[in-house]
Amino acid sequence: MGIEVTYPLTRPFTSRWFAIVTYTSAFLLLVLLVVVNFALAGYETVTVFADSFNATRPLWFHKFLMSQAPKPGTLCDEKLFNVGDTFSTNYSIFQWQIEYINRANAGSSGVAYKGTPMDGCDVTSVYVDADIRSWNVDVTGVMTCKPTDGSYEISARTSYSISALAGNYHPILGVTGTSNPKVASSTPRGDGRAVLINFMTQLAGQDVAMRMASRLHLQALTSPVRVSLAADLPWCPQSMIGSACSTMPPAFTILEADAVFANISLVQLGTEDIDFSDPAINEFYQPMANLVQLVYASLRVDLGIASPNNILTTDGAWRSIINTTFVATSTLPSEESALGHLFSTPGDYRVSNISTVPLSTSGPAEVRVVYPCKFQQRKKLASAVIAVISATTAMFTAAWSVFIVIASTIVKRDQKANECSHTCVCMDLSFVRDDRFSRQPKITSPTSERTSLLSS
Repeated sequence: MGIEVTYPLTRPFTSRWFAIVTYTSAFLLLVLLVVVNFALAGYETVTVFADSFNATRPLWFHKFLMSQAPKPGTLCDEKLFNVGDTFSTNYSIFQWQIEYINRANAGSSGVAYKGTPMDGCDVTSVYVDADIRSWNVDVTGVMTCKPTDGSYEISARTSYSISALAGNYHPILGVTGTSNPKVASSTPRGDGRAVLINFMTQLAGQDVAMRMASRLHLQALTSPVRVSLAADLPWCPQSMIGSACSTMPPAFTILEADAVFANISLVQLGTEDIDFSDPAINEFYQPMANLVQLVYASLRVDLGIASPNNILTTDGAWRSIINTTFVATSTLPSEESALGHLFSTPGDYRVSNISTVPLSTSGPAEVRVVYPCKFQQRKKLASAVIAVISATTAMFTAAWSVFIVIASTIVKRDQKANECSHTCVCMDLSFVRDDRFSRQPKITSPTSERTSLLSS
């Protein structure tokens, strides 16, 4: 047999309601497929930046296609941090830099952050370096993060300067945009908590500088012109609120204290060498202790730690921590602390847009990160229409073909369905002889019995 082109013969279903039910159901199916395919093919995946790792974008069809509803934390990519990377928390008061990764969860040296609260982070060290020759105080704070799930462990630091010189501009992050962060009466901009912390730090630095300057005026050659200290503090994160470390006044341990004198001599004292009864040490210890406690409390505000012993978040906590008056020594008279005066009479320093103690926090901080997320977005109209039509046509054609095959199979179980009805003409094209073109087929009537062709 050669190559042939054929076509199928059709036969109507004889049931009275079959056509009505079939076309009605087909129409409803077509509408349903259009709706479903608009949800499946009418949208495309795009990259959108979000502030939360758990961000989602609910769409109208998620109410009907529950399996398509995205779960929080499945649409955004993690933020990868390495040593040296900088970040800020959602309080945005200080800028931190990762100093060391003790335990990595991304490869051997990286940290993948998923927006988890920093309830395992706390300040562990504070470094202060005051130089009266430049009227400058440098501050560095170090924190350690150990999440409760143990996924990673890092150390980060933040540094800033307190200076009376206009050209020495190293303010904290939260007041970078102020007109003059050194002057409380200037119009402050940004978060009120950061502005107040900056102002209070200026006062604490002023206490240190003035105490050193007073000693220098009295004893020029035997007075220190530069004082540095390193202090360790107990690790007491937000997750430990309620324990003794969060209620008792913070006790810091001075690891080392150094002093440079006017004659360029250097004195270095370790923990065991410091004698707090020595007037020379006591003259600077109290203002330095105030500054350390203020820095410690300020950094903890940026971490969202509102413990009962935080002088900035708990009303009255400063009374047992801050020295309001510096004791008199053999060389210096008693002086009132500017920082202590602010706590005792805050109205004297009240400035527009500056918050007052106690400061409010909204819970443990989170790293302020922008995450790339894969969201569903509706295609342009032309693309959406073409995609929906193509998908609907393919599905409907397949469903119709399957339906016809099943329906015809069921109908053909009846023997009468395989016989010609009164409207068809049956033709017998079989021949007895080989010369099949010499004879014409015999046409029989629908009601007559089937007969064989007579041979010639």
